[in-house]
Amino acid sequence: MTLKDGQPKKVAVVGAGICGSLTAWYGQQLGFEVHVYEPDAQKQSCSFTAAGMLAPMAELESAEQTVYQLGMQSLALWPKIIASLESNAEQKPIFYRDNGTLVVSHRQDDAVFHQFVNSLKNKLSDDFSDHCELMGNQHIESELKPLGTSLYLKNEAQVDAHQVMHALHTSLQSHSKWHCQHATTIEKNNVNGGRYDWVFDCRGLAAAEEIPGLHGVRGEVIMVKAPQVNIQHMVRVMHPRYRIYIVPRENDNYMIGATEIQSDDTGPISVRSTLELLSAAFSVHSGFAEARILSMDTNARPAMLNHLPFIDHQSGLTRINGLYRHGYLLAPAVVEKAFKELGLDVFEKSIPLTEVEHEHCI
Repeated sequence: MTLKDGQPKKVAVVGAGICGSLTAWYGQQLGFEVHVYEPDAQKQSCSFTAAGMLAPMAELESAEQTVYQLGMQSLALWPKIIASLESNAEQKPIFYRDNGTLVVSHRQDDAVFHQFVNSLKNKLSDDFSDHCELMGNQHIESELKPLGTSLYLKNEAQVDAHQVMHALHTSLQSHSKWHCQHATTIEKNNVNGGRYDWVFDCRGLAAAEEIPGLHGVRGEVIMVKAPQVNIQHMVRVMHPRYRIYIVPRENDNYMIGATEIQSDDTGPISVRSTLELLSAAFSVHSGFAEARILSMDTNARPAMLNHLPFIDHQSGLTRINGLYRHGYLLAPAVVEKAFKELGLDVFEKSIPLTEVEHEHCI
């Protein structure tokens, strides 16, 4: 099966989270007539509540090699995607930082930390020193010196999820046909009765009935403003029960998260999670005591039983799903892989975009 021959192509993309938005945007780059089905352009899906961490090394301890390999590919793709999005004269700069991740632990948790380090050494083998540096008690973040040993993961990066989604949606609503409606019929070459050369189903958990084993994994994050904290790198704090991450953003904002609950519940954040996240942040830096809470968000991320991304091709229909808690880390490479399996190379040639009429979602 292929989409390569017989231009032009008319394609439909159902769902506009990070996976669906990149799928539609890739279609734009190939010069396709793209139709996006998403009833709410501002929907607060898991793509809006994500930390935007591009951390393949940090995830390798508990993830398959496939996740690491796809993550490394995405690390190379994100600068190209951002540069292309920012080429629009009206697009504001998208926050992107590639100065790595600092993995730290309190001294009482040294055993957990060294287990993490040994796992990376085994999985990275001879490449360990290329990506990782043990720093003893000397941190690249001077304000974290009271902590114990640290591991610097040199080649990791981050993006601001809200800014990326806004830029992608702006491009899609300017250069594609955006349908502000639910897709009640999703079949080969058919969405809601409309005929297409190809259909991409990127609905996340909404596709659970069509994809056996797809289930939700709940995540909870807190955004704070902390002027008394000056951390420039992503920080992961090792703990016997959970892994806390602290992600610095612009304007003294920090995203704090950790929880991973096997549930599709999207209700408000729990008291337990709130206490654990904020206490862990305070234990890393006392300046978080005076931080102001800006938001507390939850969502459920789509995952397969093996926690690997799901790509399924049928003639006229491709389903892309199951990015788990690795949405921003995996989406560029997973979507590129799906397109290449259809005979398309997105970054081989980009087509100049033109404005099209579109519906406005209210």
